[in-house]
Amino acid sequence: MNFTLTLSPQRIILGGGVMEQKQLFPLVRAKVRGLLNGYLQVSEILEGMDDFIVRPGLGGRAGVLGAMALAGGRD
Repeated sequence: MNFTLTLSPQRIILGGGVMEQKQLFPLVRAKVRGLLNGYLQVSEILEGMDDFIVRPGLGGRAGVLGAMALAGGRD
């Protein structure tokens, strides 16, 4: 919630071993919605919470592939 209010991200990506538990995403989304408590009136977030707080698109390989992409960009 703090990141949402201070940085206005387009998406929050949560990964790692703990977030492999699929039942956590609905709980996290509900908690964020509750903490926002109507303070933020952005329909993309409020109505699209499932698209706002998401898993990494590359799954468990996101960290490794991201590191490889950064390392490959050096000349």
